[in-house]
Amino acid sequence: MNKSELAAAVAERTESTPTQARRQVDAVLDSIMESVSAGERVSLLGFGTFTGAERPARTARNPRTGDTVEVPAAVVPRFRAGSGFKARVSGGDPAPATNGASTDTAKTAATDAKADTGKKNKKGKKNKKADKGKKSAKGSPKAASGKDAKKSGKSKKSKKK
Repeated sequence: MNKSELAAAVAERTESTPTQARRQVDAVLDSIMESVSAGERVSLLGFGTFTGAERPARTARNPRTGDTVEVPAAVVPRFRAGSGFKARVSGGDPAPATNGASTDTAKTAATDAKADTGKKNKKGKKNKKADKGKKSAKGSPKAASGKDAKKSGKSKKSKKK
């Protein structure tokens, strides 16, 4: 979908003219770009967050000539998809956003923020999302594979003699 198709979809959903919808889409995109370029963070609950990220100066190599090239520091735009967006893309079908943000969406966003930091929640319990995939090899079914199998004498495949 390109910008014209997006404007047409907005016009259809809002029952407005294509010209009005194009202006609305342009206004939203311009506002996001202005805010991010001014160093602000734009968060659209359930959709995602637009930010500017600083990229430090570095030395690169021209692949054609092999010469070193100085790349200056830059601020680049970044986008991180929100939980509602991720759920919709992965096959879940959350309800479309309404005029006001629901409390469930706000709770999900807060949970996602905790998962990113790996910090403990208010009750002192560790966040399960942050620890996902960090279980120790001891006691897990995969403990008898790879290097652990060599150490313990067990192997995934039994040897037949």
